[in-house]
Amino acid sequence: MIEEDYKHGWRQHFPTYHFHDRDIALEEYKVAAKNLESEERVFLNASNVTLVTSAALGSLLVGSSSQLISVFNDIIPPYIISIILLSIIVGFSFISLKYFSDRQRAIVLAGRKVIILRRMLGLSYGQVQLLLPNWRVEGADQPLALKLFPGWLTYAAYPFWIISIISSSVVLFLSAYFVKQNPDVISQDFYLTSILSMGITWFVSSMLIFRVSLLDTHETTRLIFYKQLSRIIGLPLTQNIEYIIYRAKLACYETDRLKVTTTNIKKFLIFIEDKDFHSHSGISYKSLVRILLGLMRIKPKSGGSTIVQQLTRTLFIQDLRKTKRRKLIELSLAPWITSVFSKEIILDIYISSVRFEHKCFGVVEAMEHFWGEPVTNATNAQAFFLIERVSNIRSKLLVNKIIETARSAREQGMMDQSDLKSLIDLYTEAVQDKKIISTQADLLKLEVGINA
Repeated sequence: MIEEDYKHGWRQHFPTYHFHDRDIALEEYKVAAKNLESEERVFLNASNVTLVTSAALGSLLVGSSSQLISVFNDIIPPYIISIILLSIIVGFSFISLKYFSDRQRAIVLAGRKVIILRRMLGLSYGQVQLLLPNWRVEGADQPLALKLFPGWLTYAAYPFWIISIISSSVVLFLSAYFVKQNPDVISQDFYLTSILSMGITWFVSSMLIFRVSLLDTHETTRLIFYKQLSRIIGLPLTQNIEYIIYRAKLACYETDRLKVTTTNIKKFLIFIEDKDFHSHSGISYKSLVRILLGLMRIKPKSGGSTIVQQLTRTLFIQDLRKTKRRKLIELSLAPWITSVFSKEIILDIYISSVRFEHKCFGVVEAMEHFWGEPVTNATNAQAFFLIERVSNIRSKLLVNKIIETARSAREQGMMDQSDLKSLIDLYTEAVQDKKIISTQADLLKLEVGINA
């Protein structure tokens, strides 16, 4: 079987699949492969028909416009006929673009199903992906390697170019005719500008129609814009965002499968990292003000990243060294995340995905790292300990931060004296096991500070 790039392997992807169902999966694979072949054939035939139809319709509309105007000259004003002809070509193009986007969607979903079934049956192309493009069905091991919109210069966009170029040419011609017949509406000075504007407007509109029709599950126009922005500023995002989200959700399912209750952990996550989590849309403007005041040295410097921003940084940003640009992308993507996920799902993904220690991602790995096994129901002390270790890649004991936060938790009634004693024991044990780097002096300072 295929072994994934993390230790749980294929069973984490297909927990309900059993080998005695192999014949059923094989028959399902055959049907899916035939459906994919059928969809691709329909797409190819429709592309050829559209090329001929679009060219014929464009020639007909352009060639017959003068005749139509002369025939209906005393009945319908010329500009009305121009508008009708424009509406015909725009309507035809709109329907055609929607049709091809639906066909492309059907092809991709059929391809994803083929890949899933192939993997369930134990087939991997592995090193063959060096020869076959890994976004093609033949060479893909991951279903989400097949994108609904692979790019403007791929086969999926050929129908768009056929339709948009022909329709834009017709729109330009009809616009010119309309402007020429109505000099009182548009002055001669803006004659050429008006014609070009109409043609360009329709071309851009057709691009938007086609692209929006091929948005993936969590993709939005806002995300597309920010992906382009990130490239411009030299901080590109993770290429396959849908796959990253899939892996993050898979981590949530794994946490749930292991019966790890995260209620207490969520409570301390919000308390320590983002007290206003439920009241903002991913950006805390209070924190931004504190950051600005810190930069101006009016107040001490402090972190201002919300839980949503931290999740954005973990999942989608690869280069964390470019701090200012990274912060811009975090602030940009945070509202997008809150628009596609509920706050509860954001918390689940955060706890199951973010980095708790060096090479330790997700609460399950963090528990195994510190305590040898997952804890089904973390105590107050354990929940505090885990959240305090978030993003501590140097594994150091941050004594002052822990003391301040623990005192605040006690004042808020979230922890009592027995919880604080357990917390000190957890840090002492982690230092003794060399999971946290510290000195005995720092441990003593921590104990005195928490109990003060």
